[in-house]
Amino acid sequence: MYQQWIELGKQKGLSELEIFAVRNKSLSLTVYQSKLDSHVQSDVEHVTLRGIYNGKLSTVRFENLSTTNVEHMIERLIENATALTVSEPAIIFEGSKSYPEVKEERFDFSKIDVTKKIDLLKSLESKIKAHPAVTQVQTASYQEIDTKTTLFNSKGLHLTRQSTYAYAYAIGVFQKDDDIKTSYDIKLVKDFNDFNLEEMASQTIEKGVAKLGGKSIPTQAYPVVFSNEKFSDIISAFTSIFSGEAAYRNLTALKDKVGVQVFGENVHLIDDPLHPDSHFKIPFDDEGVACQKRDLVKAGVFQGFNHNLKTASIFKQEPTGNGFHGSISPTNLYLQPTDLAFDEMIKEIKDGVYITDLVGLHAGIKTVSGDFSLQASGRKIIDGKLDHAVKMIVVSGNFFDMMKHIKWIASDLKFDLSGIGSPSVYIESLMIGGES
Repeated sequence: MYQQWIELGKQKGLSELEIFAVRNKSLSLTVYQSKLDSHVQSDVEHVTLRGIYNGKLSTVRFENLSTTNVEHMIERLIENATALTVSEPAIIFEGSKSYPEVKEERFDFSKIDVTKKIDLLKSLESKIKAHPAVTQVQTASYQEIDTKTTLFNSKGLHLTRQSTYAYAYAIGVFQKDDDIKTSYDIKLVKDFNDFNLEEMASQTIEKGVAKLGGKSIPTQAYPVVFSNEKFSDIISAFTSIFSGEAAYRNLTALKDKVGVQVFGENVHLIDDPLHPDSHFKIPFDDEGVACQKRDLVKAGVFQGFNHNLKTASIFKQEPTGNGFHGSISPTNLYLQPTDLAFDEMIKEIKDGVYITDLVGLHAGIKTVSGDFSLQASGRKIIDGKLDHAVKMIVVSGNFFDMMKHIKWIASDLKFDLSGIGSPSVYIESLMIGGES
């Protein structure tokens, strides 16, 4: 079928054509008060055509697959190319010399009866509701996804990648006197049998109970420890500074800083598409370039930008396999952990703050300057141990300065669902806004 589309494009005057097709099959379930609240199944294929016409590259996207529809879309692609006035590199990739092999068995979640999935949510809801601090469970959710990506182009490239996974969580409402908090813990698995209800419930309860009884603290600079989840959120918010697109548009402070010490010597940021602890293994990007393990920052020294085909051509660099969704994104970017246990890391802190929640990660962050000011909550650290809950505080600083003042990095590396990973991190000092 795809070869016929290539031939049709050539007949209509395209010098090159690429088909990028993504088929998503999904199942979504929610349970409320032990009853099935929603059950949604979908099977959708999205197709992106990229073609070169008279030396200009244009793109069209659509869903319904038919020869008639494809012919119409090719005509639209030609119209778009004709209307283009911007002169940018027009590249359809011929393929990398080799591609990494993803060694991962794909579990067929569709073979598990839906009643078993519903029972999973009912049991999770029940276990969380049994805790005396829980007043209700807002919702219990299950999602399974099977995604198959195919890339086929006129230069003979034909690649496929596929990923199957499921995740589940339940949102508990916790109360102590007039203090009400919500908490949840998402569990993602590659095999349905890996769901551990006891662990999922206990982690949700532990997080929720830890939030209760929180109070503010005096405004001043404190030693600050970010949980692994929250520091990965911060790294995620700043991933654009490593993009060749940002360098091209002068939207990153790292432009012209390749080979320069930009962070502390203990900071190693690595992009690893096949990291064993990551949720997803990615052999090639959306442009057909092989993904590769790369140091973005090594011992605090900036090693170079992530590039797609366009920015690699502009900067006369090799593409790095980071072209995704028409833009540039990392593939399992993580801060390298150490062998230091969390309890060991915080034991020297006499009066500090452990941050487990952040609000405003987009509105409160300026990626170009690095300045941030974020609502936060967490726990007080007193004499080297986690103490009472802390709320109604604001943590402020500058990302580039903060990354030069990381005192310790823990061993508890954790990847989030977007593919960003971090251990817990101890910052020497950050300003905390609380009580005046």
